[in-house]
Formats: sequence, structure tokens, C-alpha cells
Amino acid sequence: MSYKETAEEVLKYAGGAENVKNVYHCATRLRFTLNSSEHVDIEKLKSVNGVLNVLGNGTQIQVVIGSAVNKVYNELTPMLPETPAADKEADTADSEGSKEKSRPIDKVFNVIAGIFAPYLPLLMCSGIVTGLLSLASTMGWLDTSSGSYAILSAASNSLFYFFPVLLAYTAAKQFHTNPFVAVMIGAALIHPTFTALAEAEGAVTFFGIPVIMQTYSSTVIPAIAGVWLYSVIDHKLSKILPDSLRSLIITLIGMVIVVPLTIIVFGPVGNYLSTALGNGLNALVTFNPLIAGIIGGGLCGYMAMFGLQWGIIPIILINISNLGYDYFTPMWMMGPYAQVGVALAVFIKAKQPELKQLSLTGFLTGLFTGVTEPILYGLLTKYKKLNVYVVIGGAVGGAVVGATHTQVIAFLFAGVLNFPGYFGPTFIYYIIGLVLAIGIAAVLALIFGYEDKKGLKKGSKAAR
Repeated sequence: MSYKETAEEVLKYAGGAENVKNVYHCATRLRFTLNSSEHVDIEKLKSVNGVLNVLGNGTQIQVVIGSAVNKVYNELTPMLPETPAADKEADTADSEGSKEKSRPIDKVFNVIAGIFAPYLPLLMCSGIVTGLLSLASTMGWLDTSSGSYAILSAASNSLFYFFPVLLAYTAAKQFHTNPFVAVMIGAALIHPTFTALAEAEGAVTFFGIPVIMQTYSSTVIPAIAGVWLYSVIDHKLSKILPDSLRSLIITLIGMVIVVPLTIIVFGPVGNYLSTALGNGLNALVTFNPLIAGIIGGGLCGYMAMFGLQWGIIPIILINISNLGYDYFTPMWMMGPYAQVGVALAVFIKAKQPELKQLSLTGFLTGLFTGVTEPILYGLLTKYKKLNVYVVIGGAVGGAVVGATHTQVIAFLFAGVLNFPGYFGPTFIYYIIGLVLAIGIAAVLALIFGYEDKKGLKKGSKAAR
């Protein structure tokens, strides 16, 4: 089946083009916001060739495609109306949209995913370049004062420096408000005139109100909070102001009220909260690194199945921004490496061509890029016994990187292509951990086999 045919089938069983309020994709999934769940056929969606699984409920569903998700997405978008409902005013979406209500925690994770997911490829590439530059400068291959180093450093660091601006844009999309005003709010936090105030003598005030000066480049919470406040004002005033004045007045309020409030209130509070979240995660990790590694490596590899990674990714980004490193990510990544190990074992033992192809694709994709959704939904949900090996292998690998305080210096997933972000004094322990995670999980699967949906053991008669 071609990517276009897959897109047509997905759209058909999602209720048709008119049922799609919004759709975007992350590394492996099509994330739909629908007008109604009445015409959605989840079981038929799962059976579409090219679909690994379907997650979510109600009007929020995620169709897991795998590494080809961008190709399916590119075929899907021309089939949708030119003006998607997601671009309308929020009050219209709320009043005319679905009456079904998602759980509050689902809404929170969906919003976080919508804000951060578009930047994951950029974050990962930024981490790779940062790691390579660190290695090149340490080994003396590249002078840090050279133009080459400066240009590549600017390319890798620009995403983090302008993070408030970029996050403001995607936050505006999630909060259904004007993205251009949102960008202005984020940009104000890092404008040179404002940042220069930090070096001025004496206290900084705004019409007599003290301003706590802080640096907001690379920050996460202040810009998002400011855009949220603006969206609330936008939605409330849009209902009462005449159309001839609405845009001008609301934009003016964003500039002269929301920006100062963001700087005076959300900025300091957001930075303190960011620091507290980062310190809290570090405290849990460093309290007993061995136990943290066992738990992180053994269980956290499954976070993607439940969308829980969106609760931890912002904290990891805060850690890297504030400290320049993170301890938790290497522990977490041992789980995906263990999944790569069982995919290798299934490829070796399987006889069916389809299963061999699926497991080989999952193994190669996971080993080189760290994307393991094909393994999660193609193997682990079907062959339950494999999960035991994944937990054991991930826990051993996690214990090693935890006990050795292995660090990552940029936000990256697992995978050989992401190694540069782990370069440094603890890189050797990262290698040892992943080799153990892959090896133990693979050996256990080779020795004890795996199960099909009916519980039949592979590796006995069925696999010989």
C-alpha cells in the first residue's frame, strides 16, 4: 500500500476530512484533534496497512505510523480543508466543537506535546552538533575562536537562545490565539534593551513596581505562561468588543499589559519553578543513583506508550539549560536500547517474512535513531513475554549509567546518531550500559523465546 493509500484509509476511518479539526505529527505519530468521535472506527484504523497502533480516546487520537509518518502526513494534508478548524477563534472551536470532554491530565499532556513536539527534530540535531563541537574542541581539531566554530555554534545554540520566541508560537497554536502577538511576548523577554537592564546600576522598576531581573533566553515556562494569559484575555474580549476595534485593542493589551506582567510575575515565578522542577528531578536521581537507574532503565522506556514523556521532557530541557547536563536521560534511554535487543532476537528467530521485516526495521531504526515505536507497537504489544526481557535489560543498563553518573549535554534520544550528545568523561559508561541493555534483552529472548497472541512459544517447534 502506498503512503497516499494509507493516508486515505486513515482519514476515512477517522471520520473523514470534515471531522478533522487539527492534525500534526511528531517523530512517529499522526496526532488528530477531531470534531466528533461518533464516526471514528478505531479497530479499522488499527488494521490499516502501515498503522502500528492507535492511541487516545474521544476526539484526541494518535495514529502510530513509525518513521514514515512525515510521508503519510504529506499525503494526508492536501486531503483536508484549506482552512482547518484549529485556526479559528477558540470560542468558536469550543462552542461548535465536540461536546466530549477529555480527562484533564490528557488535555495537559496534549497541550505540552503540541508545544514541544514540533521542535524535537531541531533539539536532537542541535544536540548532535553541540556534541560534535565539544569533541572537536577537546581533541584540538577545531579552534573555538575560529569562524567555523562560531558559525556551527550559532546554528546549534540558536534554537535554545530563541526558545521563548519559538515556544510562544506553538503555545499560541495550542491556546488558539494570535501567534504573532505571542511571538512578540516571547521576543520581549530576550530583547537587548530589556536584557541590558540587568547590568544597569540601581533597582529596575516598572512605574514603581520592582522588577526582578533575570535572563530568559532558553527558558520554557515564562513565555508559555504569558501566552496563556494573553489567550484568556483574547477569548474574553473577543466576545464583547466590536469587530472594528477588537484586533487593535486586544493586541495593544498584549503589548502594554501582558508583556509587563510576564516580566514582573511569570518570569521570576517561572524561573523559580523551573529551577525547583530541575532540582527535584536531580534530587530523585542522585538520592540513590543505582535504584533510580534500575527504575528509569527498566520502566521509563514505556513512557511513550502513554504520552508520559511530555511530563518529563520540559524538565530535562530545563536541566540542560540551567546546568548544562542531565542525569536522567541516559537512564531513560537504556529502556529503548533493551527494546532494540529483543527486536534483534526476534529477527534472528522468526521464520515469517513479515515478522522478520518488522523486527529488522525496528532494530535498525531503534539502533541508529532511537525511535522504537515499531518495536513497542509491532512486537511488545503482541508478544507479551518480550516485555520481561526489556525490563531486565533496561534495568541493568540503567543501573550502570545511574551508578556512574552518566551525563548527556543536550536533549537527545537513544541511537548511534545521537552519540555526540553523550560525548565526555562518562561516555564509556553509556556505551557499557547500552551494550548490556541490548545484549541481556537479546540473549534472554533467544534463550527463552517469545509468545504470539495465543501464547504459543516461539523458539520451540514453531520457530525451529
